Amino acid sequence: MKAKNKLAIVFFPAFDWEVSPTHPERKERLLYTMDQIKEEGIEDIEGIDFFNPIVADEKDISRVHFCVPNTGDILSKSHYISAGGAIKAMEEIMNKTVDKSFALIRPPGHHANRIVYGSKGFCVINNEAIMIEKMRKKYGDLKVAIIDTDCHHGDGTEDIYWNDKNTLFISIHQDGRTLYPGTGFIGDLGGPAAFGYNINIPLPPQTGDEGILYILEKNIMPILEDFKPDIIVNSAGQDNHFTDPLTNMNFTAKGYARLNEILNPHISVLEGGYSIEGALPYINLGIILAMAGIDYSHVIEPRRDEINLKQSKIQINK
Repeated sequence: MKAKNKLAIVFFPAFDWEVSPTHPERKERLLYTMDQIKEEGIEDIEGIDFFNPIVADEKDISRVHFCVPNTGDILSKSHYISAGGAIKAMEEIMNKTVDKSFALIRPPGHHANRIVYGSKGFCVINNEAIMIEKMRKKYGDLKVAIIDTDCHHGDGTEDIYWNDKNTLFISIHQDGRTLYPGTGFIGDLGGPAAFGYNINIPLPPQTGDEGILYILEKNIMPILEDFKPDIIVNSAGQDNHFTDPLTNMNFTAKGYARLNEILNPHISVLEGGYSIEGALPYINLGIILAMAGIDYSHVIEPRRDEINLKQSKIQINK
């Protein structure tokens, strides 16, 4: 089998790091994904290559964040490597060695603001922002669109790029009135130098494939066509899944794959997603296949009930 798109997978499961043994962000979070990738023979597909992450340095962190009291006191080695994994994914794109990259990394980062003083929503530093600013330093100005599809609003990324019109930030998420961090409302459109370049699309609980993909096709894709970014980044949180223990949405693994097929990002960076056995292995498999341009129609997770998860057109139009 050969991939239509040459895909880089940067994999860093951080098996030596966790918040606690019973915390949603724990060591096992990507263990089942690793098993699924091996079982499905992803490593044997021509055009899909695996890369080791690099280690981000202090300059990479300070280019984006002001850490209190300092980076050494609040960051672990895994945080430097996770950010370095994102950097490596974008480097392969900028060097044109691949068509697309998927950074399967943890710990996540999209809740991390410009000023960092500790963990915020399982995040300490913002992997995507560190990645983007490293590449801008190396390659010059880039117009970047970040599409955050995590179920939680990407408040940290919004804070960092609030006043930057060269970075379009769009967040699709469960309504902040029903979920952490309680932000991400339609009227939050960016600072005075970048008004309209920050777009929030809060969705009601129980939104599924039909609703999320409708928003993507009818709202987000026309905005991207108008913005004409050099690079599209999917901040690929996976906690919209119907089995996620922290959220209340009804997205499926096949829905995530279809989202990536429509969005067609250059880079996807893993964020949240805490259904360790029932969702992440299948979602990650679907995303890999979609990004590589391979049929994903047979990716079906356990416990899926298509009748109960399906949204009607009446629900979507409301």
